[in-house]
Amino acid sequence: MREEKKLSQHEVAHLLEVSQKTLSNIETGKTVPNILQIAKLGAIYELDMIEFLEKSGIFFAPPPPPFSQTIGRLKGIEKPKS
Repeated sequence: MREEKKLSQHEVAHLLEVSQKTLSNIETGKTVPNILQIAKLGAIYELDMIEFLEKSGIFFAPPPPPFSQTIGRLKGIEKPKS
């Protein structure tokens, strides 16, 4: 994405307020950016955070069912005897 925007590592590192080495580690997958860095990278690359993560190969699993549904399924299960 950085290269598509024709930005250097130095430029993005400066905007992200990290060292060029840190940005390099993020780009190569050696380091995972924190949530603030993800938000800044999304802004730098003009993407929302979800789109940025998906373009980075990070996808979200569907959320689990509501807790009340889980409890409903467990009502017929007996507690183990101690």
